[in-house]
Amino acid sequence: MIPYFDGHLFDLPFPKWGPIPIHMFGVLVALGVIIGDRMVVMQGRRRGLDDDDVKYLNARIVVGGFIVAHLVSVIFYFPERIREDWRVLINPFAGLSSFGGFLGAFLAFLYFTKKAEVDRLRYADSVALGLAIGWIFGRTGCFTAHDHPGRHVSASFFLSVAYPDGPRVDLGLYELLFTIAMTAILFTYNRVPRPPGRIIALAALMYAPARFVLDFFRATDVARPDQRYVGLTPAQWACLATAVLGLHLWRLGAKPPAPPTPPAPEPPPAADQSGAPPP
Repeated sequence: MIPYFDGHLFDLPFPKWGPIPIHMFGVLVALGVIIGDRMVVMQGRRRGLDDDDVKYLNARIVVGGFIVAHLVSVIFYFPERIREDWRVLINPFAGLSSFGGFLGAFLAFLYFTKKAEVDRLRYADSVALGLAIGWIFGRTGCFTAHDHPGRHVSASFFLSVAYPDGPRVDLGLYELLFTIAMTAILFTYNRVPRPPGRIIALAALMYAPARFVLDFFRATDVARPDQRYVGLTPAQWACLATAVLGLHLWRLGAKPPAPPTPPAPEPPPAADQSGAPPP
């Protein structure tokens, strides 16, 4: 059984507001964003994208992702917290949803790639590889915070975690292990040139079914269990949409490139005023 350890590192002293705790989760997420951003720039350069364009887009999809990640977490997972205190909506430390982050990043992606006139599929493939690297850090942070408790299991199970109320599945750990494997597959597939859209499609088609299954192991005997809608968590509904999007992107990559448009025929030479053809 894996020990349950506290992810708290230290407190920053602020006499006016009180000490601010620093946790491994925040440090690891910050590292994931920084390293993932560097990876997206490198992969974008490989695909012929301008570094400045990629950095411009990265900053905006990260901000959009974090904003919507918080709103989705509060509104769809813990709506009772809004009734208790509406200010939870504007408290960025009051919870994040991974699929909410994907949604926010996707909406920012659609808007800003159009505004910057960047090839969407080539940039999306670069993002998929950077996100996979960043996700390893993020899910390691989730494991240190133990904020995704699963069902109780036997203490003899080698992947059980010794939660204070007994051994449980730690879904942050499970998703971390899956993400490591997924990242290895994506980078192996990326070794040779692929049709634009294939990398992001493969990432979606791998992640969606894995996350869909894992969510069935979420704990329901905790103080604030995740909301279910027709028996499924919000993430599971998002998994279905992600799988459909992945299939669509995979099919786009299978289409042959459009043939070049033939040049327009030149107009015939004009006749002179006498009506005689030019010499």
